[in-house]
Amino acid sequence: MNNKLLLFSILVLISGFIAKVPFLFNIDPELFYPRNVGTIVFPTLITYLSLRYKFNLYSWLIYLAISFIPIIFLNLIPGGDNSDTFFLSSTHSLFFLLSICGLVYIGGIRGKNNKKIDFLHYCGDLIIMSGLLLISGGLFTVITIGLFQEIGFNIEDFYFENVVVWGLPAIPLIASYWIFNNKDLVSKISPLIAKIFTPFVFLILFIFSFAIIFSDKNILVDRELLLMFNVIIIAVLALILFSLSHINSSNKFQFILLFSLSFISIIDNLIVLFAISSRLFEFGITPNRLALTGLNLLVSFHLIIISKQLFLLILRKVNTNNVLNSIVSYLPIYVIWTSVVIFLFPIIFNFK
Repeated sequence: MNNKLLLFSILVLISGFIAKVPFLFNIDPELFYPRNVGTIVFPTLITYLSLRYKFNLYSWLIYLAISFIPIIFLNLIPGGDNSDTFFLSSTHSLFFLLSICGLVYIGGIRGKNNKKIDFLHYCGDLIIMSGLLLISGGLFTVITIGLFQEIGFNIEDFYFENVVVWGLPAIPLIASYWIFNNKDLVSKISPLIAKIFTPFVFLILFIFSFAIIFSDKNILVDRELLLMFNVIIIAVLALILFSLSHINSSNKFQFILLFSLSFISIIDNLIVLFAISSRLFEFGITPNRLALTGLNLLVSFHLIIISKQLFLLILRKVNTNNVLNSIVSYLPIYVIWTSVVIFLFPIIFNFK
């Protein structure tokens, strides 16, 4: 076993050990996991990226220390099922920690735009490869538990506490290893998936946008529908970003499709923004409403920028790099807003 593979194996074991902490030290899992999901995944991922790009010890320690700031904060503030600010802080901390991985990947704050675009490639590939590993692991789990049940053994609790708890945290690391060491394979899978899903997502979003007009559900008062709409729009934004980073510059049809998708997403996002603003003025300011309003404003502006660049690209007035550069230059704004939600919202709203 070479040194790189040995270090990788140690990182996988560390992630698994952190995930196993509640079972080893009799800590309430419902208390531990919401506060420490980031602890399980990101410090080891940051370390793996630092090793891959040959960071010196000082640089690695700085990025590792920064990654523990939101983790320590989450473990210090009050939290629970009734704390909206805690939920917002814990979910937004994952994006903050991913941005630290991004800094390591691009070589620091002054990293070049082409490295930032590469990081978008990596994020998209990471999602796809992690998804494939999750599906494979899920099928293996169902088959294994089912086989033992057929012969009279119930191993479900044992399996989840001793196999799943070790396996799940390793998925981002294994996916990353797969991406970096099987580039020829990954470079074919990811663009293919993006190419297949983009037209289907556009069609579904287009039909959904019209269907909601005739639905009995009212987006202005239905909270669940409003949240679902938000999830769809954010997923579409992610798909646009990922697809753009994998499209051949000569594929004009794909650019037109992405422009159409971004345009209809702007319309839908403005509807959502209007609905959230209406709830904000009618029912008052809450952490969730303010966080969604801020996020939707950011996404609206981002989609407008992307749509403009895509339109110019279709007219051949800019190239693909111009579009991608306009995307990555906006990403720090998301990080700033994420930091505000993590660290200021709990204080502003008195940890409610």
